[in-house]
Amino acid sequence: MPRSNQSTPKKQQPAENYNQLLSEFVQKGGQNLQKTFIKKLWSVHQDLIENANPSTLRMIFWSPSLTSCPEGVKLLAMILLKIGVVAGLKLLEKRVFEEFPITEQECQRYGEVFKSAWKFAYEDENFDLVEELETKAIIVFCQHAIYGKIAPAANKFRRVLAAFATEKKLDKNMDKTMTSILNGCLFKALDSRNHIVQASAAKVLYLFYPLVGDSSDDMAECLANQHRHMADLLSSDIINIRAEATKSVLKAMAEYWLIIPKHSAKEIFSFIIDTLSRDTVVAVRVAVFEGLNEMAFVPACLSVFEHALKCVACRGVQDKSERVRLTALQLLARLKNHKFISVFHIIERDDVIAKMDTESVESCRQQLVPIMHTLLPISSKDDLDEGYYRPRVNYILGKSRLALLSYFRLLGPMNIINAKQATDLIGMLITWAYRYIRNKEGDPLAEDTEKFQRARGYLECALVIYMSCKGIMNAEENLKAKIEKMFGKIVKEIFEKYGTTPMLGTATAISSVIPKEHLKSIGSVVVVRLIDDDVPAEAVEPFLESAMHINPDSVFDSLDTGLDVLVDLFAESKKSRAKKRSTGNPEEIMETTLSRLKHILRSPITANLVAMRDIYKQKINQYMTKIDFIRYAIEERLKKEESDHQSLSDSVLLSTLEVRFILPVYVACNGSPDAEERAKLFEWMEVLISWFDEKIVQQMTTFGEHNHEFLVELSRSFLECINVTMMAFDFATRPLEYEDEEDKPEEEEGKKEQKSVVETVATCVLSFCNSVTPVELFAPVLRVAASLCDETYSDCHPQMVNVLRFVPKWINKQCRVCDTETENPFEKEKEPAEALRQFQKRVSDTDCWDETSAQRMIFNFVLFSIVWLIDTADESEFEDPRREEYVSPHFVSFAVNKFILKEKTLTEDFLDTISKNYLQEGNSFFNPEEREPTSKLLTKLAALSQLLRILERNSKFCSQRIAECIELCVTRALDYFSNAEDLDTVENHVMNSLSILLDVDLPEGF
Repeated sequence: MPRSNQSTPKKQQPAENYNQLLSEFVQKGGQNLQKTFIKKLWSVHQDLIENANPSTLRMIFWSPSLTSCPEGVKLLAMILLKIGVVAGLKLLEKRVFEEFPITEQECQRYGEVFKSAWKFAYEDENFDLVEELETKAIIVFCQHAIYGKIAPAANKFRRVLAAFATEKKLDKNMDKTMTSILNGCLFKALDSRNHIVQASAAKVLYLFYPLVGDSSDDMAECLANQHRHMADLLSSDIINIRAEATKSVLKAMAEYWLIIPKHSAKEIFSFIIDTLSRDTVVAVRVAVFEGLNEMAFVPACLSVFEHALKCVACRGVQDKSERVRLTALQLLARLKNHKFISVFHIIERDDVIAKMDTESVESCRQQLVPIMHTLLPISSKDDLDEGYYRPRVNYILGKSRLALLSYFRLLGPMNIINAKQATDLIGMLITWAYRYIRNKEGDPLAEDTEKFQRARGYLECALVIYMSCKGIMNAEENLKAKIEKMFGKIVKEIFEKYGTTPMLGTATAISSVIPKEHLKSIGSVVVVRLIDDDVPAEAVEPFLESAMHINPDSVFDSLDTGLDVLVDLFAESKKSRAKKRSTGNPEEIMETTLSRLKHILRSPITANLVAMRDIYKQKINQYMTKIDFIRYAIEERLKKEESDHQSLSDSVLLSTLEVRFILPVYVACNGSPDAEERAKLFEWMEVLISWFDEKIVQQMTTFGEHNHEFLVELSRSFLECINVTMMAFDFATRPLEYEDEEDKPEEEEGKKEQKSVVETVATCVLSFCNSVTPVELFAPVLRVAASLCDETYSDCHPQMVNVLRFVPKWINKQCRVCDTETENPFEKEKEPAEALRQFQKRVSDTDCWDETSAQRMIFNFVLFSIVWLIDTADESEFEDPRREEYVSPHFVSFAVNKFILKEKTLTEDFLDTISKNYLQEGNSFFNPEEREPTSKLLTKLAALSQLLRILERNSKFCSQRIAECIELCVTRALDYFSNAEDLDTVENHVMNSLSILLDVDLPEGF
């Protein structure tokens, strides 16, 4: 077949092409149209417009996808001219106002359609159609954009007008058209009192600024009118209008600086810089810098911009608002590439360094890095010039060490330097530091010398760069290895000569991040000095962290050797004592071993290292066998007399006991403990708590008086360890991975073993609830009891209820055993009172605490209070609690004032008990059937009255009920005064007490 002539287009049937494309358009629903398809439609637009019916053309105009390319815009413009301006406007309004989603970008493209239609009509000199577009479409767009009640719809019509605003700058005819249209509606809206209309009109003004007339006189008058409205908008009370005006006015002035009258520009600019830059609203202050940012690179107003920036820059970077600081720093950072303005002409170098030091927001610090890079640029050359960089680094380091570290830290993450530059910079800093600290001939540098401070600063900067650029340096293994080797060399120098200085901390940090092979030369030195205890106390922790990183096995071996002291001293069998491995003072060895073991478990660096490797957890687990000898050590300590020699001091014994608690929980809590680890933990804890209960608590009365202080400290430490352990580990809940599984019969025994730990703790707490337990243990015991009230330990709740019932008796007993005149067993009342309140709240939340238990507890408090008041009087007058110098008895002071009266519910229960059991007719306290002597009855009444006066003085609640109870006491007293037959047998101090406490007159004869 012969090839067709390429210069002659192949003839096709127009109708077929048009119908085929139209059918494809309908199938796609007018959505997601490709640009090639739209271009095909444009190629047959004449046939399409001539042959398609109006409904089809309206359907095509309805599709926003056609506006995605210029051909589609021209096609819709031609269709608009075909279907009519009013029909096209109605279709667009339906898109915007009704529930047919259309984006603001698509609205701007529809604006291009109407603008193209206007241009087509104007080019064809069809002025009737031009007038129709202006009067029936463009004016409507302006009205919707300015007076629209729905903000999203108004924004979309402003985007429609944006196409005309762009054309206005290019076409003089469009400029005249838009000026004439806006002059009729815009300025009236700007003068409106409706701030929504005013804000919409302001946005349209900024969009079409400047509006100029045909002549120069009209232009001057029109500009003056616009500038007057701009000034009014800048001083508006509406925040969003003022903020938008600040940014938009500065942008407009920068773009048309040459045509703006100088007096208007000066007035507006001065108001923005002098007033709005200090505005109380953050958005307005931000808008000032955003507007100046638009002016930064406009040649016509460089001098004005520089002067304005000098006025506001320092204030902006010091602003309290993070947004203002960020915007101001972004503007200053852009000046790095400015040809005519230097950033250091705007803000001083020292101010930049100081701001880098004090800035706390990371995004703001990142904007300071380009400015700092101007002060300390990183060369792209192969070699860094030491003579160029060293003075600059020293200058910044002298001003602020933190600023220099922050700058170097951000170089890598912000991609300002590459791997080669990072390694060169690190090597140069390490070299500078090594030159200072090497000093072979003289003594090491003193901490207060400038050389020492600089050397430390260089090393810290090198470490910061290494850590932040470690990812990009991984691609250059040779360069990275070279740097790590240099780090290892200088770390060795520091450990040898500066082991007692702050530089040791920097060396420790370096040794924790570089590979071990670069630390072999110092590994043996560090470990040997630790084993020989040749390390100052202040340097032990850095040495220990470095040793754990370099050679952890040697550290664990040294700890294991130190714990042999317990085996040597307290092993029960002679066979265990056969080999004496400890040399030196056992006290010092144990103190050193325990402090180092605690630091390893407490330090995040070493703790993570231990947690990541099971072999280290196994080593710590093995220590339990030796540390468990602390039980025998404590038993031997309690058996000895006061004059006997102690192998280990009390503080070491208590510290070892704490470690005995810590180790099993540490092993079980790091990672996901398996069933074996949990079972081992339960076993270790049950053994320890059972031993303490049987050997210490239950036999507390058998130990001599000289052991009292040690017993108190031992019990307090033990109880606190129990409380912390129960917070750290749940001894009742099953592991999460087994929650969805059903219990099997063979697992019931394991479940009982789980609960045995909690049951053992509860038994231990009950053992403390006796009259011989020292009062110093009151608060620790109640804190552990409160932990046992957790809902997961429901089996222990009945026992905790019994503990709370015993509390009044415990307080009463402790107050009885001391001298009530001089010694207060609850001298520090705040701690035990707080523990009691917390315990009472936790118990009251359990299901085992009922109304009967609560009434019994409150009844005991009331009864003991009255008994204490009677015994305190002891054949003398009952003191009036209303007197300033009155001091309550110890039981009343603690139980009533510090506990009962602090809670409203307890105060109400206390008063209910008094009303029911002491004031009502036929109560047990004043039981008429017993026919007690009037002297005894009035003594009880005086004690009760004194208690109510104490409540009246110290209670913040129920004052009305207290007054009613006092009135009942007054009534009962007057009744006795009138009707008692043996009133003459009552002692005078009782009658005087009633008279004073109840404010009543005595009968005749008294």
